Amino acid sequence: MMMTQQYFSDTEWATLLQASKQAILAVILADKTDSVSFLKETQAAVQILATEVYREDISSDLARSVIASLKEGAAQEPLQGEQLLLKQQFELLGTIQTFNNVADGQKQTIAHLNQVATILASKVTAIQAEEFKQWIIALATKVAQAFKEEGIFGIGGERISRSESGALSSIEKALNFKP
Repeated sequence: MMMTQQYFSDTEWATLLQASKQAILAVILADKTDSVSFLKETQAAVQILATEVYREDISSDLARSVIASLKEGAAQEPLQGEQLLLKQQFELLGTIQTFNNVADGQKQTIAHLNQVATILASKVTAIQAEEFKQWIIALATKVAQAFKEEGIFGIGGERISRSESGALSSIEKALNFKP
């Protein structure tokens, strides 16, 4: 059975549509980096999310439905290509600006992911919920891996910093993910 928007209230669906963005924000906010690194990570996150809508190998019906809705929204945008990516990057930065501070942002993203877990627990089977959670976590992990942290001029550093690893653990915990 394909899980689609019709199985959820408008509010629940809006919450599910924002799940990937919230998980990405949790990862981006994890590290205290310089402005250039922060912008590069934000840019990478937007690119990863944009690429995600074209994947054909996602097993989760719910993730595919969410992706289809995100794709529909992007198709209705007057901007396309690089211009659309830049707009999405500015929107992500705009969201970050609404937070009082990093801790507030982290708290809000985790609270959002708690809501996602609650919706999934009440509306879909355990298997469907775990598949969707896996997709969100995989997406957040790609963002964490996209930009080396704590190196000097790109030398050294680690693919996923301790702070990002902590953020990924927080995302898993918020989603009640059972690997």
